[in-house]
Amino acid sequence: MPVFAIDLPDNIEYQETKLTLNGHGTRIKFFMKVYESSLYLESLSSDADKIINSDAPMSIRIDVMSSLVTPDAMKTALNEGLVKSTGNNTGPIMEEINQLNATFNTEVGTGDFYEFTYLPNSGTHVLKNSSYIDSIPGIEFKKAFFGIYLSSNPIQKSLKKAMLGG
Repeated sequence: MPVFAIDLPDNIEYQETKLTLNGHGTRIKFFMKVYESSLYLESLSSDADKIINSDAPMSIRIDVMSSLVTPDAMKTALNEGLVKSTGNNTGPIMEEINQLNATFNTEVGTGDFYEFTYLPNSGTHVLKNSSYIDSIPGIEFKKAFFGIYLSSNPIQKSLKKAMLGG
């Protein structure tokens, strides 16, 4: 089984917004490294609630490290994360969740990466390998999406800690 070293940029720029790597970690499922997840912010922070609720530019990057990651697996994992993040109250953002699911319509391979970049007044922009796919409107969706990783009930506590720079 090959081991992939992810070469993460320290900074990313999207639509003239510069973001800095806050922290990153590895999502582990069934004892396997599935993907690397990285948080980019305008200024470094370890305050998860402040990050989730902030109406400021930020990005989560997911670098695929396993052939187990498929479009359906991405949808399932993110939907489970959104259920946890919202305390099982996805109703108000169901339209946005359906829009997110529609962005996973092409094959996913090891080495692919997704960026979910939130811009105020614009929404959460979804990119695959730096190519724009769609924008999902609303801060409530953004809060729920970033909450997948940073809420009080994250998908993986060690990943939350790592993304917060710990």
